[in-house]
Amino acid sequence: MKIGILGIGGIGGFIGGKLAKHFGNDSETEIIFICRGKTKEKIAENGLVLNSNGERSQVHPDLLSENPAEIGQLDVLIVATKAYSLGQVIKQYQACLTDKTVVIPLQNGVNAKEIVLQSLDGVKPTILEGCIYIASNIGEPGVVNHVGGPGKIFFGNTNLDDFSWLEKLMKEGGLDANYTKVITKLLWKKFLFVSPVAAMTTALNLTFGAVAEDAELMRQLEDMMKEVQQLALQVKVDIGDQDVSDSLNMIRNFPYQAKSSLQLDFENESTKNEKYHLVDYVIEEAKKCGVLVPNYELMNGEIQALV
Repeated sequence: MKIGILGIGGIGGFIGGKLAKHFGNDSETEIIFICRGKTKEKIAENGLVLNSNGERSQVHPDLLSENPAEIGQLDVLIVATKAYSLGQVIKQYQACLTDKTVVIPLQNGVNAKEIVLQSLDGVKPTILEGCIYIASNIGEPGVVNHVGGPGKIFFGNTNLDDFSWLEKLMKEGGLDANYTKVITKLLWKKFLFVSPVAAMTTALNLTFGAVAEDAELMRQLEDMMKEVQQLALQVKVDIGDQDVSDSLNMIRNFPYQAKSSLQLDFENESTKNEKYHLVDYVIEEAKKCGVLVPNYELMNGEIQALV
């Protein structure tokens, strides 16, 4: 079984680190890190360092490469790049995919499967939509710090095909992986949290804790979540009031100083970020569906002023 992890950042490093640690001496399971630049260089020198739940692991994959020809055809590909890179990287590594390959994109957003399908030409792998609940970042190239969140992974499909075998494999690899037939709702439930929090923390330059302790901001955050809820209902995804309440309370489970990845991108003046997938997508889709999103439009204006 050849498992590739594409993108060894905060998410890919967490997943890859766990899999490489547990399957390091397994002759039947090959773990491949697909990355480049300083990250590849540092992992080649020192292995990948994963700091998670007070434990430090230093692991080496079976193969470290950015060359599709060297990687070869994969049985499973977990794509952990940022959403804005998804289409490009899938095209770049299309040669590693066959009609039997299982692809699990773990980007923030609700349209990753659509992006993958639109980006491939001539090959039709099985795409299992997925998401992960975690706060994990790069301390330095080759060092990943899991700073919050349970690291729980959900992935699945809605047809009759059964991929429970992959859940078992990932659990054996040390991951809290959960296979489900209701993945569409779970994607929207995560989006219900990630999108409003990313928009607000970026627009106002506040940490999760600063938002959580401010009653007025929490009311506004709830209103943003209700805007996402209305959009979800328009596309036939049943997001209820309890889902909104659960998502609102979730922000208190993160460290006070936690920041959204979108916020960090703006702080670091990154040339690319996930604003389109987390903020613009809501506004654009809301217009198509006739849903009013005044709080999103307000936060979007504040974010645009940062550029």
